[in-house]
Amino acid sequence: MFFFNPWLLAGLAGVSIPILIHLIRQQAAKPIEWGAMRFLFDTVSVRRRKMEWEDLLLMATRCLLIGLVALAVARPFITPDSSVPWLFVLPTALLGIALFGGSFVLSNNRMRWIVRAVSFAALVLAAGLVLFEKYANMKRFEASGRRDVALVIDASTSMELLREGKSGFEIAIAEAKRVVNGSPRGTAFTVVLGGPAPEAVTAEPLTHRADVLGILNNLAPVGGTFRAHEALGMATIALAEGRNSTKEIIVFTDSQRAGWRFDNPSAWRGLETVWKALPTPPKLFLRNIGTPANFRNIALNDFELSRTIVGTDREVVMRALVQNTGEQAITPGHVAVEVDGRQAGEIQVGLVVPGQSETIEFRHKFEDAGPRVVQLRIDAKDDLEADNQLSHVVNVRSKLPVLIVEGNPSGSFFERASGYTALALAPSRAVLGGEASGKSLLMDPRVVKATSLQRSDLDNAEVIILADVQRFQTGIASDIARRVADGAGLITIAGPRADPAFYNAWDGLDGYLIPMRLEEEATDSDGVSPAISTFDHESVKIFGDSGDLKEARVTRWRKTKPHGDISAQAAAFSNGDTFIAARNYGNGRTLLFTCALDARAGALPAKRSFVPLIHESTTWAAGLGADLNVDASWNPGIAINRNGGGLLGEYYIGKNTRSAKLVSRVDPAIDFKWDGAAPIEGLPNDSFVIHWNGQIIAPVTGQYKIFTEVVGNIVLKIDGSREMNTGQQGSQELGGVDLVAGKPTDISVKFSDNPGDALVRLYWIPPGGTKEIIPASALIPGDTKDPELLAVTDPIGSQRTAGLKHGRRGQELVVNGAAIPGVYLISMNWDLNKKFPEVFNNVLPLVVNRDAEESSFVGMTDDDLNLARSAIDLILPKSVKDILAVMQGKGFGREIWKLLAMAALILFILESILARWVSRSRRTTEDVRVDFGGETAWRGGFR
Repeated sequence: MFFFNPWLLAGLAGVSIPILIHLIRQQAAKPIEWGAMRFLFDTVSVRRRKMEWEDLLLMATRCLLIGLVALAVARPFITPDSSVPWLFVLPTALLGIALFGGSFVLSNNRMRWIVRAVSFAALVLAAGLVLFEKYANMKRFEASGRRDVALVIDASTSMELLREGKSGFEIAIAEAKRVVNGSPRGTAFTVVLGGPAPEAVTAEPLTHRADVLGILNNLAPVGGTFRAHEALGMATIALAEGRNSTKEIIVFTDSQRAGWRFDNPSAWRGLETVWKALPTPPKLFLRNIGTPANFRNIALNDFELSRTIVGTDREVVMRALVQNTGEQAITPGHVAVEVDGRQAGEIQVGLVVPGQSETIEFRHKFEDAGPRVVQLRIDAKDDLEADNQLSHVVNVRSKLPVLIVEGNPSGSFFERASGYTALALAPSRAVLGGEASGKSLLMDPRVVKATSLQRSDLDNAEVIILADVQRFQTGIASDIARRVADGAGLITIAGPRADPAFYNAWDGLDGYLIPMRLEEEATDSDGVSPAISTFDHESVKIFGDSGDLKEARVTRWRKTKPHGDISAQAAAFSNGDTFIAARNYGNGRTLLFTCALDARAGALPAKRSFVPLIHESTTWAAGLGADLNVDASWNPGIAINRNGGGLLGEYYIGKNTRSAKLVSRVDPAIDFKWDGAAPIEGLPNDSFVIHWNGQIIAPVTGQYKIFTEVVGNIVLKIDGSREMNTGQQGSQELGGVDLVAGKPTDISVKFSDNPGDALVRLYWIPPGGTKEIIPASALIPGDTKDPELLAVTDPIGSQRTAGLKHGRRGQELVVNGAAIPGVYLISMNWDLNKKFPEVFNNVLPLVVNRDAEESSFVGMTDDDLNLARSAIDLILPKSVKDILAVMQGKGFGREIWKLLAMAALILFILESILARWVSRSRRTTEDVRVDFGGETAWRGGFR
């Protein structure tokens, strides 16, 4: 508890007025020695104790009355987060005042000093608590030189809600401008616009108020969720660049809980560590502009498709949720469905009560392939218009190229390993002969004999199915592994011809290709059935509740064991043996069937669910491709070529790099064994040079030992200075190099071939680690030119730029600037046309998703505030006036002078009533007639 007018506490000296009056009147009373008084004292002694208590009450009441008036005039206030409850301090002080005044009417000397001792103890305790509070709490409000202030403006969707005719964002901007105008001179301001991707609007702290006001005037809401945690981090970086000692962050928000990461205490611990590292830990002002009243809102959320890969061959079911996140029932009417801006249908929606969600479905057959923008719109006329529409890009495919490698081509149709699988994907005899199906189907399988497989067959295949293939040559096996790591899918059908020794040793950039180790083949004349209760993996989950797979009998299958401690079982047989295993591999996926999918293993292909099983497995293995729907972030982007990093490889014909360059490509790692074959088509088997360049990023700081395994010659340069080379064959240590964690360091590798076999592998041993191929995640490919800038139109119609960049995720398409939820239209170039050949109007759409949490207004709780308070000095001002009071070193809080004034008025009335009652009581007692008779008994007179 503190006082706005502490000097007026001198008025407490007025408490002594009733005490002095009492003492003066007590001294003015002169005793008269009269004989008859002996009889009167005998009468009065009966009431002496009662009269003393009456005087005590009157004196305490009068002292309290003056004390309350003096305290009220001093304007006491309660600071936020007060460490000492004012309901303890104030009563303690008032008790001390009352006891001090009452002690002067007590006749017993011992009792008088006991009461005074208690009153002094209470007064000293109250004063001590006030001083302690001033040191512990009020000290943070003291002015200490100039300030660096970060103004964080919540620009989320909920800030567009109206409050008394103004949006929350308009109120926040107006209050921020008042803070700038009322702040002390020399205050340096940084402005951060908070949204899904917070943006530091000021390049550096500004001290000129007109510049700051101009920036605030030009701000506009961006929509989406306020990522407060990221905004606070950005504000902290700005404060660290400031030169003033006092640091303050002022957040203007509606206290919407979404985006604050209150469910992640470790994130707040991380911010706390950064704040404590500043020369002066900052204060956090959380200015809550208020929540909307009678919130009325209907929202469209959670768009999903019935299939992960959509083709032009059949209808797809689109679903979404219509949610009432407000406080009133709403009848939305209808939801309009648009595809590429053209009306595609309507869905009627009835009454939706608060808290209710209704799923809507719409069937549509896409006529054209390519990225298509689907938009759902609802005309609800509610408080929040931003969530009345939902956008999603559907990447429609005309074909999904599937390469089926036949491992048993000599068998009859019923025993051919690829027969049923190929027909399940495309019911055409042409497919069995290695030709195109000739039908307009999504699945486009092509069957190739294992003995005829060439590297060129792998180029366009998005899913590779190995149908009971015995084994591959090393070069083909490495190419398949690399294709899968780059994003292709691999399905292995392990029939009786499959060689466990080959498959169990087949590895690549992300470990073993096959999800589980193959063991001996098991047989059972009665057969075993797939146990649909074990179908928990996403590739087969839809068969877990229905279908006739449980009726199938499999008479021969492969036993399996886990690779190490990792089990990748996706479905099992009724005896517990693995039926299907699956895992992610690099940027691709790999799936294993432990039995042949033909007549040799039983009647599984005869079941109705067999065709859907093959389709779902192939679809899952193909993955999602480039997802054109991304979450909001700074510089939102998508991975175009998901090879997870690597080095730029330039392949030359001849003995040096002055020769003709055949091709440039990004290789995930330097891990090649060509034997006597050519690295790529067009290069000779001998006499070629490969130059890899880029940057290497160490995961931890320390010295890394570099090793190479080479058949040929290799020259390695790291950081452009030190050259390590060897002409020796085999495995050799090239030396050590010091690397800093997270710091990109240039790397260059040149390999030249010698006649005969060719092999090159580059390893490292990290500090405290083991020898391993330098992974793609630690490599960034170099580039020979600056990325071409592409024109972009964002959701509010503003122009931006985008570019294709190489990074640790591979080649990425990045839109520059902060993300605004909605549809972005990106102009195409040659590189994008290779990845997306079928686009509408030569424009690639990209959707930044809106966070569904923003539609439901959920405020912060006390536990949330306590978590923030544990990490930073949190202040909750009620107005701009409170913020300015702190900036001026005055402090703020809830004033209680009105409470004290009301108590003084009540006490004044009670004192009048009490005095009247005591007066009447004593007059009644004095009205006693004493008859002394008519004669004088003693004539000595008075003395």
